[in-house]
Amino acid sequence: MTVSHVRRTAAGLLLGGLVASGTLLVGGAATASPLGDAKARAAALRQQVDALQQQAEIATERYDETYAALGRAVNAHIEAQRSLDAAKDASVATDDQRARRARALYISGGTASLYASVLSAGSISDVQTGLSQVKMVLQGDTRAVDAANRTVASLAAANRRLAATEELANRLQKQVTDQAQQVNDLLARTNALLASADARVRAIADQQRRAAEAAAAARAAAELATARLDVGSLPNVPASPLAQAALVFAQTQLGKPYVWGATGPDSYDCSGLTGAAYAAAGLTLPRTSREQWYAGPHVDLGQLEPGDLLFWATDVNDPSTIHHVALYAGNGLMVAAPHTGDVVRVQPVYLDGYIGAVRPGLASATSTPTSTSPPPSSPAVTAGGG
Repeated sequence: MTVSHVRRTAAGLLLGGLVASGTLLVGGAATASPLGDAKARAAALRQQVDALQQQAEIATERYDETYAALGRAVNAHIEAQRSLDAAKDASVATDDQRARRARALYISGGTASLYASVLSAGSISDVQTGLSQVKMVLQGDTRAVDAANRTVASLAAANRRLAATEELANRLQKQVTDQAQQVNDLLARTNALLASADARVRAIADQQRRAAEAAAAARAAAELATARLDVGSLPNVPASPLAQAALVFAQTQLGKPYVWGATGPDSYDCSGLTGAAYAAAGLTLPRTSREQWYAGPHVDLGQLEPGDLLFWATDVNDPSTIHHVALYAGNGLMVAAPHTGDVVRVQPVYLDGYIGAVRPGLASATSTPTSTSPPPSSPAVTAGGG
């Protein structure tokens, strides 16, 4: 979700009491103009909604990260169980082998009887041959004991690994549930805030939002044009077939709803859309926008090409604060899953909070977790986050 979108959906929680009382103070005095009063309320509404939506985006990012970790932990737990089962099977096989050895020695009269039978041979050659055979038998027993010890150690290690992976999976599942609740709480607060404002204030806030977005798009277009001029002498490399395929897929998803934590095919959050687009093109990207920041080389603003990933952060100097990603479509436009209540759509690029761009496919991308659907315990959501 974008910073400007965050501002437009969540802006008005503080206005609940003001709307209820019908009074808004500006500069310490009651406003005389009803229109001015409504505009001030609308501006405050936008600011509060923006703040809440950005918090929801950040919370969604944490949820996506934890859920991806949970998928890896579950896979590790399954593998640990397989290792434990294999160790148990090996233990049984070793026990059977030792039992057969013990029975054979017992029937032969034990180790002493083996040596006695050798020494009773008629010639020194037969004795030497017999001693060699006895040595081989006893060495086999030693190897069997060593194998048994290794099997016991392997069994113990498998048990420890299984317990550790189970503990990790349980802890991550709790975190996923808690983080899902945090996102839902933020979205509920956003909805309550919007519901507390009267229709006129909401309409004015929407007008203000559209005007702010248009202004942001105009500023971005000017900056993009200037950046292009600055690198005009550099070769303009066309989008790769990989990037083109990812962009084509993203464009086929237009109109599908934003749902936080979703990776398709019926709904997406921001990184869910970009990940699905590149997966359709044949490249696996990491799950979250923060991880996707490292999925390829970074690209200057003036060298953007269709298919590049665009990123936004709360601190443009700190990639760990990234909370939104979109797919550049060319000509100052991008394909994005903006926020709850919106759909996958083409929108103008804006640069408020823009931290940079990445070109996937030119460097190794990390793998995603095997499971990408929200866990069954995740509650349904109705607003916010990218």
